[in-house]
Amino acid sequence: MKTNDTVDYLRVLVIDDNESIHRDFRKILGSETGADDVLDELDAALFGTTSCPVCQRPVFDLQHASQGEEGLQMLRQAVSEKRPFGTAFVDMRMPPGWDGVETIRHLWEADPHLQVVICTAFSDHSWDEIAEQLGMTDKLLVLKKPFDQIEVIQLATSLCEKRRLLEQASRTLDRLTSVVDEQALALKAAHDNAETLLESLTTALISLDTEGRVARWNSAAAELFGISEKQASGCSFTDLAISWEEPDAVSSLMANAVPEESTRHELQFCDDAGGRRTVALRVCPIQNDSSSGSRLILADDITEQKLMQSQLDQAQRLESVGQLAAGVAHEINTPMQYIGDNVRFVSKTLQRLKQPLDVLPIIVDESVGDEEAAAARREVVGCMKPAKVRSSLEQISEALADSVEGVEAVSRIVAAMKEFSHPGGGEKTHVCLNHILESTITVARNEWKYVADVLTDLDPQMPTIPAFGSELNQAFLNIIVNAAHAIADRVAKGDFEKGVIQVRTELSDDRAVVTIRDTGGGIPASVRDRVFDPFFTTKEVGKGTGQGLAIARSVIVNKHGGSLSFDVEEGEATTFRIELPTAELPEAADDCSTAEIHHTPEREKELV
Repeated sequence: MKTNDTVDYLRVLVIDDNESIHRDFRKILGSETGADDVLDELDAALFGTTSCPVCQRPVFDLQHASQGEEGLQMLRQAVSEKRPFGTAFVDMRMPPGWDGVETIRHLWEADPHLQVVICTAFSDHSWDEIAEQLGMTDKLLVLKKPFDQIEVIQLATSLCEKRRLLEQASRTLDRLTSVVDEQALALKAAHDNAETLLESLTTALISLDTEGRVARWNSAAAELFGISEKQASGCSFTDLAISWEEPDAVSSLMANAVPEESTRHELQFCDDAGGRRTVALRVCPIQNDSSSGSRLILADDITEQKLMQSQLDQAQRLESVGQLAAGVAHEINTPMQYIGDNVRFVSKTLQRLKQPLDVLPIIVDESVGDEEAAAARREVVGCMKPAKVRSSLEQISEALADSVEGVEAVSRIVAAMKEFSHPGGGEKTHVCLNHILESTITVARNEWKYVADVLTDLDPQMPTIPAFGSELNQAFLNIIVNAAHAIADRVAKGDFEKGVIQVRTELSDDRAVVTIRDTGGGIPASVRDRVFDPFFTTKEVGKGTGQGLAIARSVIVNKHGGSLSFDVEEGEATTFRIELPTAELPEAADDCSTAEIHHTPEREKELV
């Protein structure tokens, strides 16, 4: 089926000074009588039938001009009416006006896409000459006179269709160009927006190519590291003038394969002012194929955040100390009372023993009379009966031993409080887990001693572990205090007079394991999924902030790479299990013996 475009371009312009040529074209391409018979015969000769609907020839709209100037005017009018000719048959010789070459030149100036056939019966213009004047082009064909009818039909049909297709392709190309231009503008706008966004980020954005060289370095990165984009571009990330605290860690990070998912690392470096800054680096693959080697680094300055976190941790520890202050004061007051009583007893006893000593010089003085010496001896004998003196000396010894024990008890409490409230350092140190637990139990004694017995089973061969000691104190304290409160609730209900808190340490492969079991009745099933949520608590108002287990989990899991879990014996007990890595630093001690831990039955009885 012919489209409207096809009909529009079935227009042929014939320019020839010979009228008989025009008649021939009308017979061949037009609809004059007799022309169809000839064409039908041609159809039959070509297709073997005299009735072939598919082979019906097209009917062309013919326009005729006898001179080149006239043809040019007709072409211009057709173009202005937007009904261009599909092709033009132009005679080579048309005296006295333009010849065919001149005519074609003007026709193409008016319509560059016009398809042209030169009709010539002479060879006085060779193809090379024509091509030299008009150029080598596929818009120009030559038809020798006398020409065959089928040649004319084929040329007219194919060239008009070619013109239609060219125009159609041109319109399509225009549409595609318009779409591409629109998309290019949208892409440019998106790119500009992305650039604006990237430059407005407070996060340092660093893009590395497959060789680890900097391909992108935004203004935040320049401000953070003090290196301009011009200085950084094209340089290897590890070669940049950044004073890393651990350059080997950075080199290892860059040498490792690009992770399939983003990873987070905390590194420190010294800025130009000599200050230490901490950055959190997130390394992400740029493409889904991590083997490409390209990666994106997002760096945030968390120096202030780390400082604030440290201050917050210290404030939380001091808050815990404050909450335990009354109990700790009572724990100190008790030994101080009997220390004072013992000291007063010793002082009074010594005063009594001092009286006989005052008369001893009289007894041993040879110049003193017998009567006076005898009186002195009687006084000594009256004050210093052997049994009474022996008893006094024994009591003094016991009083002094009790006082020493009291002083040691006070010293342990003070040392535990000092250790607990110490802010700690910015780096892990080797600590004795048993010692940390014992100091924590000591500090929390007033919370549990009236409602529970604490039983310890601490592995004496437990090695020191790299950790933040004061923060582990905080974590263990929160768990033990929660256990004491849970047991206190059961004691108040009359379930028993005293509960039990069991603290145990052991080694399991390369992990140090701490289990803290309490007979507080277990955690209700309805809240087990929320116990580690910040500010969640089941305690009454004023008894807790709901931060205890959330802090414990943050310390154990996030800061130490350990694990914190719990098992519940419904209605009976809860057991918290803490696992911590035991990877040793170069200066690590073999075990806890260097930490002056005294894990003895007597000490265990003290805790109970």
